[in-house]
Amino acid sequence: MISIIVCSRISGPSRDIHERNVKKTIADECEYIRIDNTGNEYGLASAYNRGVDKARGSICVFMHEDAFFMEMGWGAALRKKFDADPGVGLVGVAGTQHLFAHDLRWHIAGRPYIRGRVIHELDKGSRFVLSVLSWDKADAEVVAVDGLFFAIRTELFNAIRFDADNFHRFHFYDLDICMQVRQTHRCIVTWDLLLKHLSAGKNDADWYEAAGKFRRKYRRVLPVSCVPDPPERINPEGAINYNIKGKAPQITII
Repeated sequence: MISIIVCSRISGPSRDIHERNVKKTIADECEYIRIDNTGNEYGLASAYNRGVDKARGSICVFMHEDAFFMEMGWGAALRKKFDADPGVGLVGVAGTQHLFAHDLRWHIAGRPYIRGRVIHELDKGSRFVLSVLSWDKADAEVVAVDGLFFAIRTELFNAIRFDADNFHRFHFYDLDICMQVRQTHRCIVTWDLLLKHLSAGKNDADWYEAAGKFRRKYRRVLPVSCVPDPPERINPEGAINYNIKGKAPQITII
């Protein structure tokens, strides 16, 4: 079984839209664990730890409630990733093969070190773009993934935990858990799962505070890379955005 863990700040009938999308598209046995955060009581690390404590599945999926699956059968595709390679501990849909020490924005290593693809809905649905980080469709090892979606073997939580002490709001919980997973397993990004994300991240004051804590926590290992020839400097050649208005795959979510 797959356990989907979501920290939700949506109240009212619309809060069920995400759960319906997950269950309609997964094509696998699942449980949907909604951590109610309408009172803004938890940061993501704390909420996800609560979700793990409730999870009964062999795979835990962590995702934002404004991220929606665009293709059917993603659960079976995800399970195959873990079944095929016991060394894989985490699967994401967007990530990087290199993290700099001086600048912790995960995407600034640029191509060819960033991997994956995501559909973004912009301007309240008036524009859709397919953000392609790499056209290489093979699964790729990475050092960090974007927190909009990632899945982890549940058994790993016998040894790891989301760091709610250092990352008590909504930033760097994802990079931190990747660093923990990489102590024993690999993190990968796959093209085989396509999601639409309704928002983008922002580097606000909370982000910079969390970045400082992350840098101090991992000062002995940064920069970190999983490729033999890592980049020496920031590469402005990032994701390529393709306007796909009217071409985006459609999944009924209600």
